[in-house]
Amino acid sequence: MNSENWLNVFADKYSQLLDIRTSGAQRGLKEGIYQRSKGFQIIFEMLFKNKNQNFNIIETGTIRKPNNWKDGNSGFLFAELTKMHGGLVKSVDINQKAVDTANNFVNSKHYTAYCSDSVAWLKQQTDLDQIDLFYLDSYDVEWSDDEPSAIHHLNEFLVIEPFLKNTMVAIDDNSFLISGKRTGKGRKIFEYLEKKSILPVYDEYQIIYKF
Repeated sequence: MNSENWLNVFADKYSQLLDIRTSGAQRGLKEGIYQRSKGFQIIFEMLFKNKNQNFNIIETGTIRKPNNWKDGNSGFLFAELTKMHGGLVKSVDINQKAVDTANNFVNSKHYTAYCSDSVAWLKQQTDLDQIDLFYLDSYDVEWSDDEPSAIHHLNEFLVIEPFLKNTMVAIDDNSFLISGKRTGKGRKIFEYLEKKSILPVYDEYQIIYKF
């Protein structure tokens, strides 16, 4: 199968579901929250630039409400990709109920959700150098006080950083306050990498890096 198979399916069936029209102003944010279609399009196009099959994906934070496109349904999308083109999706969440929900909803031999603290779980993995995409979307963020979530996601990143070669890292749930200050799950990762002169290839509600 070539890349057109999944890219066409994504464009026809899922892309329009990923741009939720919700005002950011009521949360003190700029507009554009919950809009992920372009970010996922970039992720999938970049995956296929490297190869056409057998994608290995790790996702932190898992599906908690099936078909809730406001949350992105990333695990479902990644599982659909691997159904068509092969590979394996591993998802981790600290909430056992969410893990059970995800495994029941996706129900694919290409997808497994595990219950654990994501940082501890990542440290136990032996295949981090074989991952094509790390999708960081665990610890829920409070827009007005993103520190706990941003620190957690930076700790995830620091675990995987030594293994980042020919891979991507994407972080969900990012925005800017009306004041212009960056906020979200990826804020501290952005600040950490900016100091190393590493900038994302895409910087909107999802932040995407290519390594």
